[in-house]
Order: sequence, then C-alpha cells, then structure tokens
Amino acid sequence: MANKKISQLTAKGTALADTDLVEISEDNGSGGYDTKSVTGADIKSGLQPTLVSGTDIVTINSTSLLTSGNLSVQPTLVSASNIKTINSTTLLGSGNVAVQPTLVSATNIKTINSNTILGSGDLVVASGPHILTKPVSGRTYSIRTDSSSASTSAVSAANTIYLSPFIPANSITISNLQINVVSLAAGASARILVYSDSNGVPTTKLIESTTLDCSTSGAKTYTTSYTFTAGTTYWLGVYTNNAVFQMSTMSLANTIPISTNAFASAYTSVTAAATFGSAPTTLGTATLATASMYVINLTAA
Repeated sequence: MANKKISQLTAKGTALADTDLVEISEDNGSGGYDTKSVTGADIKSGLQPTLVSGTDIVTINSTSLLTSGNLSVQPTLVSASNIKTINSTTLLGSGNVAVQPTLVSATNIKTINSNTILGSGDLVVASGPHILTKPVSGRTYSIRTDSSSASTSAVSAANTIYLSPFIPANSITISNLQINVVSLAAGASARILVYSDSNGVPTTKLIESTTLDCSTSGAKTYTTSYTFTAGTTYWLGVYTNNAVFQMSTMSLANTIPISTNAFASAYTSVTAAATFGSAPTTLGTATLATASMYVINLTAA
C-alpha cells in the first residue's frame, strides 16, 4: 500500500470497537520507538465512564450537576445575619431550642380578680372593703362596715334612687337580696337596685327587683341568682313610692365616704330621680348625697 497521510485514510464511520486495532509508537527506552498495536478495548479501559446524575455523580437538592448554566447554592448560614435567633439563642447546631409555650389565661398564667393579664391596656386592681372573709353558703352578708348591734333607720324620698358603693373582696354568688322595713306605711313599696360602675360612678342597671310590699315591717326578700366578682365595684340601693315608711340604714359614722363635703361631713351615697317602677337602664347624672346608706343584705347561694 502506497504511503498515505492519515487524512487520506478511509474513515471508520462507527464508534471504536473492542476488537479494532490501532497503531501506536511505543517508547523503547533507548531513544527510539517501536511500532505496535493496541485494541479498542485497551483504549476504552482507560477512559472515564459515561456520567449518570444520581448514580456515579452526586446531585444537589435533587438537581443534577450535569448540564450547562449556573447551579444556585444556599450561602453559608450565619446566625443573626441570614438566619434568626430565638431569645438570642442561635438556631444553628444540634440539640433542642426551648421555646416558651403559648400563654393561656388561667391555665399557665394567672388571672387577677378573674381578669386576664394577657393583652394591652391597664388592669385595675381594686381593694375590697366589704365581705372580707370567704362567703359561706346560706350566710347573709351586707354592705355595712360597722358591727353595731342595732342599725339605724331613715325615710327615703319618694321616686328617688339611693345607691352606695359595694366592692366585695371575695366573689359571691347570691340566692337573694333583702331590705328591712322598720316603720311601715299603708301602700308602701320599694325595689332593690344594683348598678355597675364606670370611673367611680354608677352606670348600667344590673338588677332591679320586683316590687316589694312594705306595708308590713320586717325583712323583704327578692329571690335571684347573681355573682358579684371580687374587686369589682357595684352600686347597691333602693327606691320607693312614698316617703312615710322607714328602712334600716347604716350609721353614718361607720360608712365609707366616697367624697368630702367641705370640712364638716362626707358624702356616702349618690341619688338620682326616677319614677318608681321604671329605674333607668343607664343611670345618667347622679348627685352626691350625705343621706344614710340603706342596708342591703345578700344571702350566699
């Protein structure tokens, strides 16, 4: 065969087979070369096998490294820089990071006078001058603050509401409310009232009793169930249809003043005009008074 350049040889046209022979010049170590042949198998045995993603080459986050373009890799995490901390404790590393459980009022955080501590705003804690001991079922209590053996009595003006503050130190659920008629009058009637408090004045009517017959003397009872919450201010009182009969009152010297009256005496209650039988749902304007505080008894359920 005449000498030919490699470029003049006929192309094989297929991939190198294991049995194909390829001519090589092998260094003989003496400054020369010996002509030899190697098989296609010899050549392929030294080549890197075809790469298969996930088999003989690793993937990152299930993404193959084989292909063109850029593979985005998450930067190194630096606590408090590109990853948050909890209570100044890094989230990086092994182990457990203790996190405060969700606060649930009355479960893992206490309440004050049945009011939750959770939330915004101010929590007003009132003192409790009345019913200082824990109420006992069946016992009767009142808003009186003195322990004199005999109560005084007074005549109330007709169609006038008389209210005095009541702040129980202990919550109490009642079974009835009572007034006491000392001096009777024919056709006399009265009703017991309880109002809520807003900023030191009575506002919303909570209880209005049925009409109590005061034409005979003695205790007049209105049966009802209601819970007075410890530390909460209420306003208890009465109003009547005439100004003849008398009801038990507390001694003025033993009442708790709600304001001063010059230098001579103190205001112990408030009054408001109302036609008997129709006490307003919202009291409106109330006037400070030095009138006697009527005794309202409460029986614990």
